[in-house]
Amino acid sequence: MNSERVAQCAVLAMLFELSSSPKPGNVDRCHDFADIGFNHFLISTVSAYPIFRKAASGEGSTGSLILEAVQAWKSWNIASNTHFGSLVLMIPIAIAAGRPEKLPEELADVLERTTAEDAIDFYSAFDAAKARVVEVDNFSLNDKNWQQAISESGKTLLDLMRLSAKHDIVAREWATNYQRSFLLAKRLEEQIGQWGQNEGIVRTFLEALAEVPDSLICAKFGEEMAREISKRAGDALQDETLARAHELDEELLAKDINPGSTADLIAASLFISLLGGLRF
Repeated sequence: MNSERVAQCAVLAMLFELSSSPKPGNVDRCHDFADIGFNHFLISTVSAYPIFRKAASGEGSTGSLILEAVQAWKSWNIASNTHFGSLVLMIPIAIAAGRPEKLPEELADVLERTTAEDAIDFYSAFDAAKARVVEVDNFSLNDKNWQQAISESGKTLLDLMRLSAKHDIVAREWATNYQRSFLLAKRLEEQIGQWGQNEGIVRTFLEALAEVPDSLICAKFGEEMAREISKRAGDALQDETLARAHELDEELLAKDINPGSTADLIAASLFISLLGGLRF
């Protein structure tokens, strides 16, 4: 697929995920956070377009493109984290989509070819984005000496993702060649076909959240809270009117609890669906 089309699919995926409502606890077209709003996420999405195009054209490495995409949104004076997790998931997909073979095989190759330099760029992007992750003992993203640790170890970005796969949704996708993202892409197509664009995306988001506790919630509030929110998401799905989802949305917003990692996963899955031919 040509680079312009890949970039269009990437941006549309981010916009569709962003605007769908209610996705409990996340910014959408109906409400903002206190420190960051819907408009900031729109700016962040549009600013990523040329980076997705570069990725699909084979320009730049995975880590450098992630860093460039974060710098792009920060050039618009956005101080908070908007799309870090989405970019970490979607940049490799964009690189793979610009290649001639099937997406799953090309994506696995993109991940395997990452280097220690990609890891260093990734850590720089993480620091610039002010993202949150669960704290770990080795190669912590919050370690002040991370650059020296990576350089001395020679570990690639994929190596580091594998180390974090047990506690981080985004890292787990890297470590499993996006197994869950491809499954959710199929689920999105089914749900959108049955319920329409907005409700199909919302229902898939709730299913994903119910299945696996959100790692951003784990990082901010602990595993017990993350499991409780997953249970609540499953309960919300039992109501076909989505009234319970609206109630959960209001509750999580009031408590500043946002399942942002699950939203990132949905954006990546929508990207895969659009690349595969999903249309509305």
